[in-house]
Amino acid sequence: MSETIKDFDLLIPDKRIAKLAGKEFDVSKISTKMALKQAEYRDRALLMGEKKALIEAVKIVAEICGKPKSKNFFYRLFTKKIDEKWLISNTNFKQLVDFIDFVLEPLTGKLEENTKDIKKK
Repeated sequence: MSETIKDFDLLIPDKRIAKLAGKEFDVSKISTKMALKQAEYRDRALLMGEKKALIEAVKIVAEICGKPKSKNFFYRLFTKKIDEKWLISNTNFKQLVDFIDFVLEPLTGKLEENTKDIKKK
């Protein structure tokens, strides 16, 4: 009888840090919940108007970035949560679009790779 063990804790994504408006965001790990939200958004994005689609993308990215992560309890307690209003107020349009693209790249890149693979078959 053979035993197979696969340690999924070893599947650690490359570190990805985004800097914006003097803050750093570790966007290395995107939860499955957020990946599903992004997939749902992509399904609906073409049906939305341009403004609504951008606002939805900003909301998803804001939720991914959330509160800056730190082990220091007081730092987390008193650090303002990043939300869509903060992102819109602290960026110009180009910064915002590039930031969204960078944060969502692991999800959108994988989706595009999978669609290319499906089309080849």
